[in-house]
Amino acid sequence: MVEIKPFKAVILNPELENRAEMVCPVYDTIDTSQYEKYSAKRNNVISLTTRKEGVSENEFVDYAKQDLNRFFNEGLLIEREKRSFYIYGVRYKLSEELMEQIPEEDRRETYFAFGLVAQVKVEKLNEHSILGHEMTFETNTQERYKLMKECGMIFSPIVAEYNMPNHDINRIFEDYLGFRRPDLKIYEHRKPIVDVELNGARHMLWEVSDEEIMGKIQHLMKNKRILILDGHHRYTASYRLSMDKEKGTAYTLMTLLDGGDRALLLLPWHRCVKGCHIEDLWQKVKENFKIESYEKDLDAIYSRLREHEHGNEFDVRLGMYDGDKVYLLRADEQKIRELAEERGERVGLDIISLHEWIIGKSENLVYVSSLRDAIKKVDRGDYRVVFFLKPLRITDVEYKAQVEKKTFPQKSTLFLPKVAEGIVMCRNQM
Repeated sequence: MVEIKPFKAVILNPELENRAEMVCPVYDTIDTSQYEKYSAKRNNVISLTTRKEGVSENEFVDYAKQDLNRFFNEGLLIEREKRSFYIYGVRYKLSEELMEQIPEEDRRETYFAFGLVAQVKVEKLNEHSILGHEMTFETNTQERYKLMKECGMIFSPIVAEYNMPNHDINRIFEDYLGFRRPDLKIYEHRKPIVDVELNGARHMLWEVSDEEIMGKIQHLMKNKRILILDGHHRYTASYRLSMDKEKGTAYTLMTLLDGGDRALLLLPWHRCVKGCHIEDLWQKVKENFKIESYEKDLDAIYSRLREHEHGNEFDVRLGMYDGDKVYLLRADEQKIRELAEERGERVGLDIISLHEWIIGKSENLVYVSSLRDAIKKVDRGDYRVVFFLKPLRITDVEYKAQVEKKTFPQKSTLFLPKVAEGIVMCRNQM
């Protein structure tokens, strides 16, 4: 049983006019150039959330703690007076490069996702009601644990999904706000307490302190299980912190999304190989896959990738580009059956077979969301080859966590929308 409760949010002071300059993307999506861009603004929350490359963990945590005190002392951050639930709204559009990876029937001009922001009682992952699907790494977990412990703060919510076929919570939100998505109407009596744009997406936060509504939401979530989409390291750090007798916290911060919401998207991360012996790589491909070649026609490849034989999880297909042609790779079905039997897994066999049979755990991998960008970089010589995959479904991820009780390889799922750092935070609480 998931236990959620209202809390006093910490937000950027609504009286500040430049709040859009104070937010940034979630820390684990920030690269060096992005860090330089956002850290150039003195009051950007990136100083609290993201470690600069080359800076030690201790230096980062000490500086974040000092800057957090400054943010409070200068009135840049405030804590809300009432314990409330919050509606996190993200209204966004996809780039053409991402849109073409989605089946036509699922394409929308504008996507508008709602999330319930609440404190969630921490429990051991994958033991009862809170599930995960990604591998975690100790160094990443330890950094988040130390940051949360020393600062006494959770700087951004973990994103998780729940299954609610009737979409009751989203309907409560729409009734409360007075509009139906993807439309947006802001009424004076229902103004968001945060409303900023970041990289073309509009992030909004509404406060819900009505006791009757909060009670309905808690009742609807009572018997649900939730699946973490983004934030596995933060959750693992929260669980570790919950066992800390000195500065522990029994709750963590989450944004809970309806898994059946059409605005919640799941895209693949494609694999770019920077350095390899191309002859050896081709030998591995030929040993395990049937190969079809195309001139640089991505539409044809996307179409062939989606022609998955209905009901046959052993029909595994990959795309590949080597700077010359685009290839469709169809795995040897008998070998796929043996791999599935050996691993006790049937979901994500395309990613699993790619790593098992061709690229292994190479340190020369780069993960990209834009296939067209990856192809350009192969043409320039930045990468030697790119392998691309079709999207998983939310139900695949649920099956992996709930039934197979396994994790995907690193960077297997790209969930959209992303929350932003600086929209909603909270103090650690027991």
